[in-house]
Amino acid sequence: MAQIHDVEEKEVGLSEVQISKIYELARHVSHETLDEVCPALLRAIMATDSKLLKNQLGRVIFHLQKNDRINTVIGLQKLLEASLKIAPEELFKILESADSDAQELAQKIKELL
Repeated sequence: MAQIHDVEEKEVGLSEVQISKIYELARHVSHETLDEVCPALLRAIMATDSKLLKNQLGRVIFHLQKNDRINTVIGLQKLLEASLKIAPEELFKILESADSDAQELAQKIKELL
């Protein structure tokens, strides 16, 4: 239960300004990084037992997946936001084990938080 509580605290901790800056950072990621990172983030989100994605953000992610558009900038933006809310440790593991673009993105997101 403590883990769920921590996740809820994390969700409250993300301001609109932080989310906006993270979205801006995601715009500068290469297509190769999108192809590598987005599927991994989606798997990480799907592996959680969280009910936090039963909202507009979750519907957008599932719509993008259904239409094969998850490996896009918009897909990455939504996956980053969702991952920070429900699986932040996994998010950073994925980004830091990917290419240099993703590693740089992880560092910049940590600086924002």
